[in-house]
Order: sequence, then C-alpha cells, then structure tokens
Amino acid sequence: PGVPATVPVLDVYEDPQCPICQQYEAMFGPAVSGMVAAGQVRLVVHTMTFLDTNLRNDSSRRAAAAAFCAADQNRFSEYMSAVYAGQPAQEGQGWTNGQLTGFATQAGISGEALSSWQACVDSKKYAAHVDALEVASEKSGVTGTPTVRLNGKKVTLTTPADLVAQVKAATP
Repeated sequence: PGVPATVPVLDVYEDPQCPICQQYEAMFGPAVSGMVAAGQVRLVVHTMTFLDTNLRNDSSRRAAAAAFCAADQNRFSEYMSAVYAGQPAQEGQGWTNGQLTGFATQAGISGEALSSWQACVDSKKYAAHVDALEVASEKSGVTGTPTVRLNGKKVTLTTPADLVAQVKAATP
C-alpha cells in the first residue's frame, strides 16, 4: 500500500530451519526492513520447506504456515524474526507447537488476535499455500536458501550497505 509500482522488488527465498537464513536475517533484516518502511523496495518473502525432507521433520512447513497466520494479524516479519531468533541450536530439532505459539506472542500477537492466529494454525489454513510456494520456488530455479533476487536477478550478498546500494541502483 502506497508503494509505487516502479519500486524494485526484492524476492527473498528462505527456509525457517535454515541456519544461514538466520544469519541473513540478523545481518540484512534491519536494512531490508528500513528500505521497506521507507517505500524504497517491495519485499516478497518465499518461504521454502525443503529442509523438512532433509531433516525428517515438519517444522519448516508448520513455522511457515504459522507465519502466514501471523501475516493475517499484520505480523509476518515480526513472526519470522522470532522464529529465527528461536532457532534450535541443533539443526533438525525443530519446534514444538508451544514454541510456535511463543513466537506469535513475541511478535506482538495477543488477545483476540492470538485466538485468531491459533484458529488459523489449527485449521491448517495456509498448508496448501506453503506447499505451493515450495514447488514454485523450486521451479523458478531456487536450489538453496537464502536466495535473494532483485527485480528477478540473483543478488550476491556481501554487506547491508551493498544491498542498499544495489536497490538504489535498480530504482528508476
């Protein structure tokens, strides 16, 4: 809303269980959030779930679906930040349902909004959407996370300042 159509599009492909995605979030998240808030870039997050297969759990699917339920409460980014901050030290350990609920409260979802979030999670409202995102991401050639594309072209991530400069250079 309020972002001109000419603003560059930043596509970020990430898996909630990906340790490198956690590092990406810590390093680049503030710069990206700042550009989004300033209307300098349109952020499109593509949650991926391939690590569920590799790690033999369903935590990426459950966390991604819960994040979309958080989006219904205008808290997607805050939810994903909480997920990455709460990533288990041992890859593959995943999250309990209680931990996913804790991320919702950390993201600022409470009261009636938390009840709506829980109903969304319990109904598996976004399960098919999460599965479709994985398929579409794979078909678009994304083979690992995090992958970042600016206006469709893969970005090599070096520093937050470099990412900001690339976005500015891509702005007409």
